[in-house]
Amino acid sequence: MTAWIDTPVLIVGGGPVGLALALDLGWRGIDCTLIERGDGTVDLPKMNSVSLRTMEFCRRWGVDGEVKRCPFPDDFPLDEAFVTRLGGHELFRLEKPARKFHKPGPHSPESMQVCSQFWFDPILKARAWSYPSVRLRYRHRLDSFRDTGDAVEADVTELEAGHRLRFRARYLIACDGAASSVRDTLGIRLSGPGVLGNSLHAFFRAPGLIERLGARPANFYLCVDHEGLWGSLRIIDPANAMWRLMIDDAKEVDLNTIDFDVLLARALVQPVAVEWLKSSYWTRRALVAERYSSNRVFLAGDAAHQVSPTGGQGMNVGLADAVDLGWKLAAVLQGWGGKRLLASYDAERRPTGARAVRMTTGYYDDARRLPAEPAIDHETREGAAARERLAHHIAESTSREFRTLGLQLGYCYEGSPLCVPDGTGALPDDPQHYLPSARPGARAPHFFLPDGRSVLDLFGRGFVLLRLGPEAPHVQPLVAAAAERGVPLRVEDIASPEALKRYERRLVLVRPDGHVAWRGDEAPADCEAVVDRVRGV
Repeated sequence: MTAWIDTPVLIVGGGPVGLALALDLGWRGIDCTLIERGDGTVDLPKMNSVSLRTMEFCRRWGVDGEVKRCPFPDDFPLDEAFVTRLGGHELFRLEKPARKFHKPGPHSPESMQVCSQFWFDPILKARAWSYPSVRLRYRHRLDSFRDTGDAVEADVTELEAGHRLRFRARYLIACDGAASSVRDTLGIRLSGPGVLGNSLHAFFRAPGLIERLGARPANFYLCVDHEGLWGSLRIIDPANAMWRLMIDDAKEVDLNTIDFDVLLARALVQPVAVEWLKSSYWTRRALVAERYSSNRVFLAGDAAHQVSPTGGQGMNVGLADAVDLGWKLAAVLQGWGGKRLLASYDAERRPTGARAVRMTTGYYDDARRLPAEPAIDHETREGAAARERLAHHIAESTSREFRTLGLQLGYCYEGSPLCVPDGTGALPDDPQHYLPSARPGARAPHFFLPDGRSVLDLFGRGFVLLRLGPEAPHVQPLVAAAAERGVPLRVEDIASPEALKRYERRLVLVRPDGHVAWRGDEAPADCEAVVDRVRGV
């Protein structure tokens, strides 16, 4: 009989979410094994934008510099432009400076980055592999698994040689995508709007395309003609002139016989010969799993939620799943996390996944509601008026998908069993605007420390208790309660009045994921109860 391979955590799926979870666990010193049926090569990048919140996680892991140094040129403008055709009329533009000229805003030490998946995944992979506690096994397929109550037993095939392997794990994490076999085995259903449409991606190489057509440079061109917003052109790798054409609503076709030149001609002011690379036909869905876990098995990323790419949130929401799950798995495996800690993953992340699905579906609906203007291409007064009407509509509605600061940073674990309410009212949930707040459940707000670091740089390894302002109270009973239970807790004294103003309380307890667990102006009356709650007892 094949010997068991024991691992505390078995991660199924080696996309960005699975890699991020392996990296986070490795960063915490937790043994884990990731299996992936492919070889790790990314031929068709499914994501290109790394959100502000994801960049904060990358900063924590020490890979933010690598993301910023990815091969996307740092002097290329990151604008999003709505055009009739590339080289035709420009209807509306959101200007976003090139990385070289971009400065972080007031809410984060980081900024959103353009880093396509065929660069982003290897960055995560290399850092995960650098930890001796992490094992990455490519060309390994999960065949079946059983949750015995005390462990998860998994049958795996090593595909190169055909060897059968048996893994035994404390926990199994399904990062195996939208068609998750793990989710199906558990019988977990998906709910939500469902299928929004079918889309086509076609990648091509076209050196000097922008210059040849006399267009103003941008990273993303959304194409609007007499039928409305029908597709887009995105430059994926300017140095190698790699582009992606996306048809938003595409009829199912044979990718071997389709005439891609005809499709591309609709997006260009004049025909241009290009080198076609690869293509894919895929279904756009808006769905959330009805539960994110079953005993010792957990869902993350697309296995848990399927988000329209409109707004660029899918992968980024998945990475936040990994961060939430990472510290909780570590806490339980290290012995200080309570029995209810892992159960809180569903309570915190499922509403956040549903929020992302709801908001990005709204962005997709905005695009579909853009009115058709038959005269849009006419060089007449009527044509100019039509383009002006469209520009106004885009500015007011359709372009919302590119203004998502509140969506990226404003999610709050409202009602989390791990957070101690302080009696303040719920925060407004505006996907466009972010309102910094240290209310329990919210992301702890950023500000710069006197030494130039962000306060966010203090968070991650364990709990952090901030003593804010010049007259912060003593916290020894809270520190003692944490020490007695083995909870990692570090006290940070920040005398700045600005910090106190931003956090609104003199004491703020921040979790390892950077969300506020408790706050008050004095130490809690029952320190033991607070510590037990935030650690899931």
